[in-house]
Amino acid sequence: MRSLILASLLLLTSSVAIADLLISGEIKARENQEFFAPKTDSWRVEVQWMKPEGEVAQQGEVVVVFDSGSIASQIEQAKVTLFTGQEELQRVKSNAEQAMLEAEFAVKRHQLLLEKARIDAEIPKANLSAYDYEKNQLELEKALIELNKSQEKLRESKITSQVNIAKQQLLIEKTTADLARNEKQLAQMSLTAAQAGPLIYGKHPWNGEKNFVGMTAQPGWSIAEIPSLAGLYIEAWIHEVDFHQLSLGKNASFKLDAYSGQEFSATITDISTQPEEKKPWGGDAYFRAEFSFSSKPTFKLIPGMSVQLALAGADNE
Repeated sequence: MRSLILASLLLLTSSVAIADLLISGEIKARENQEFFAPKTDSWRVEVQWMKPEGEVAQQGEVVVVFDSGSIASQIEQAKVTLFTGQEELQRVKSNAEQAMLEAEFAVKRHQLLLEKARIDAEIPKANLSAYDYEKNQLELEKALIELNKSQEKLRESKITSQVNIAKQQLLIEKTTADLARNEKQLAQMSLTAAQAGPLIYGKHPWNGEKNFVGMTAQPGWSIAEIPSLAGLYIEAWIHEVDFHQLSLGKNASFKLDAYSGQEFSATITDISTQPEEKKPWGGDAYFRAEFSFSSKPTFKLIPGMSVQLALAGADNE
């Protein structure tokens, strides 16, 4: 009986030692065009349309469209404001020109009146009555005062005209800048493919679910990507508990979920040195591992395909 128990323990220990460590992975591409949610005046933006996942997009084709209703209305409003502002600038300039002409005319008029008053004031006192002489002196003083007033008004008219024109020009410049910014934002609401390839939807950063049309995203979120079909590899995340079982150059077998009946081989070519917390998976820490193909399937691989890897001889208690 004792020997039977020892044999059973030995068999159990042996089976633990040679058990495979099963890892879920995904086909990745090294050169991807990634599409991100744009920055808008709002803290989030709605995904209005996306090309169906898996369909091949051609270069220059629109693949993701975000809701741009508010931006489009802001552009129309800015165009109206810009048109009105330019008309107002012409009116301000016209009024300034008219005010300057009137002020300059007033200065010339008072200069002539001053010259006339000066001539009258220079008539000798002996040739006039005391009343007329004093009247001429008073008119000269008044003419000087009126000339000074008209000259001051001319200076004020110049300053007022310059300020009003500058204010209107600043308003136009601001409206033009707002229009350009909104038009740039509008262009960012439709994302186009820079390279041909299948469109792969991204995953929500909080819950790990696939992105979808109608969802709202925050600026900078990865919405989708078009991977290059060159330079494919397998990416997997290994729990920190199993990290010690990884080593560069270690072989693994793998199966594709889409072709579960066929088995292929891969080799670990890169292991991260720092773990990352994965909240959608419970908040535990995982290390990233990269596998290259030792034997590659003959059929076409597409980034995003799910893979199940098995590391032989792992301590998978």
